[in-house]
Amino acid sequence: MQISSEGGGVPQKAIDGSTSSFFNPETCTLTRPERIPWWYVNLLEPYMVQLVRLDFGKHCCGKNKPATIVVRVGNNRPDLATNPICNRFTGYLEEGKPLFLPCNPPMPGAFVSVHLESTGPTNQLSICEAFVYTDQALPIERCPQFRDQPPGSTATYNGKCYIFYNRQPLPLKEALAFCRNRGGTLVDESNPALQGFISWELWRRHRSDTSSQYWMGAVRDHKDRNNWKWINGEDVTVSFWNLPGGDEDCARFDGSKGWLWSDTNCNAKINYICQHQPKACGRPEQPPNSTMIAENFNVGAAIEYNCDEGHLLVGPSARVCLPTGFYNEFPPVCKRIECGFPADIPNGGYQLLNGTVGYQSQVLYSCDEGYKMSGRAQLTCDLDERWDGPPPRCQPILCGEPPVVENGDMFLSNNITTPGTVVEYSCASPRYRLVGPKQITCLPTGKYDKTAPVCKEQVRPALPPTVNPVTRVTTIRPTVIREKPRPFSPARIPTPKPITPDPEIDNRLSETKHVPHVVVANRPDIADVRNDIAGIDLPSHSLHEDRTMLGAKLNLGAIIALGIFGGFVFLAAVVTTVVILIKRNQSAKHYRHRGSPDSHTVASFDSSGSESRGGLNRYYRQAWENLHQSTKPPPGTPGRKESSAERDGSELVINDAFRAEKKRSHGHHHHHGHHHHHHGHGQDWRHKTNRY
Repeated sequence: MQISSEGGGVPQKAIDGSTSSFFNPETCTLTRPERIPWWYVNLLEPYMVQLVRLDFGKHCCGKNKPATIVVRVGNNRPDLATNPICNRFTGYLEEGKPLFLPCNPPMPGAFVSVHLESTGPTNQLSICEAFVYTDQALPIERCPQFRDQPPGSTATYNGKCYIFYNRQPLPLKEALAFCRNRGGTLVDESNPALQGFISWELWRRHRSDTSSQYWMGAVRDHKDRNNWKWINGEDVTVSFWNLPGGDEDCARFDGSKGWLWSDTNCNAKINYICQHQPKACGRPEQPPNSTMIAENFNVGAAIEYNCDEGHLLVGPSARVCLPTGFYNEFPPVCKRIECGFPADIPNGGYQLLNGTVGYQSQVLYSCDEGYKMSGRAQLTCDLDERWDGPPPRCQPILCGEPPVVENGDMFLSNNITTPGTVVEYSCASPRYRLVGPKQITCLPTGKYDKTAPVCKEQVRPALPPTVNPVTRVTTIRPTVIREKPRPFSPARIPTPKPITPDPEIDNRLSETKHVPHVVVANRPDIADVRNDIAGIDLPSHSLHEDRTMLGAKLNLGAIIALGIFGGFVFLAAVVTTVVILIKRNQSAKHYRHRGSPDSHTVASFDSSGSESRGGLNRYYRQAWENLHQSTKPPPGTPGRKESSAERDGSELVINDAFRAEKKRSHGHHHHHGHHHHHHGHGQDWRHKTNRY
């Protein structure tokens, strides 16, 4: 069918089997100018359409103007353009040049339609021949071939071959015998699709001879004249009679009645159609990368398929040729599968057993010496292009915890006992002696190379009698000695050098718990007591107790000294107040300055006043002289100064035991009028307390 016809270009001319390289009104279709002209063919039954070939006739759409051809396949009315699109082509349509439009993937349908779309207002569609390809149609090559068979007389439909004989008219019985001798029979079945197929084939073969007649394999039932039977004995259930009928016993396809059925005299000589089953299925398709095994391709033969190495067979491995001329299964596909190279594992490796990484390839893992495998050692490349399991792991072989030696210690070269780990033993006390190997090593087998040693108590001779500690008293001068205590030293105490106390040293002294010596003034009989014990370790708790007692005495002495110093300060404040009150009563003040004998102290007390004031000045001068005398170093120790505080002939002096460099003090005296300024460079750690 097509949308319209012009000049005798009916739609049947597109499938009449005639081919032409140029437009011919006798063999090509032609529509009137339409906005979107269309043409379609009815396949009678749904088929899986794979390819459509169109041989165009009259050129379309004007010179150098492209057009669009749309092919649709489906079961709906083609004129509605609702079936799915098989293919769309946009380009130039050349006269007599075929255009191939594949359906990818193949599409099912009973109708194949062609639609012309163009930019112009109207266009004409002309098709000289149309071909529809499907793998479900029986190829003519599979039908029987005979020498006296007219060319182009064979057609196939629904897995059967139909040969049209129009050169040797025969009566019904002879025509039936002829067909059976060649392995066939007369047409002995009917359905609407088959009736349409035969009518179409007869029409295109006898378009100019409408009086042609062909036998069919149906006869009247002798028991029931109103009933018809096929020559195989089955009843005719679907018929296409041309009414009213006659009274003859045989039936024919009547060309004068549009190829409907008519009853006919059985002795009449007319043409006939032989219906054959295919003898073979033909050579089947062989997929790439496969091997096909078959003895022949006749009906009943089996075909086996094998894929090449590294490929997976997707589909049936065997196919059988059916009497319909088709194989019972679709051809398989050999899919190449690669899993890629296996994953590397630490402390191990792998080996490809097949030398490939394709489908069914195998890999074998192994671990290095000193390691054991955890997991599957052999893996196979699977369908999903992956190895069928995770790679194994190589874990170190451990020797376990080394043997424990009683009364002994051990040292491991590693945190874990991997192969090569060395365990070294020693005894915990000199009383024990190590018997056996001092070192054992972990082997790759998970065992130690030697047996662990033992610590045996060794017999020692009796010790000599214990010597009592000897206390040696050394008498020294009543000079304060500063020395860092060195306990347990048998050497003699060297003569210390005077040092200047340093706050940082005092802090370290308290942190290290070094207790300084305490010397009481005017008590030269107190001396340092040191222990010299040869060969005997002195217990540490005795020294600690002595230091604790000394520390307590030190704290008490510091409190007493602080109280005395406060008393002197208070007394000095009272005396100073009295002096100021006396000086206010004087009408004139004269000062006479003179330096102290040691040039480190400035004394400026003199007056030209009354005698009573001169008596007070003498008192002050005597006090300064006494203070100066107390600060002079004793004979024999030049350059050393000591800090002292006088209290009724008894003094408590706290001396540091550490040595330090002495910082000298320089006094500079500046006299400006009646003002006295004293500047000293360097700091003196001594505190001077003057008594007034």
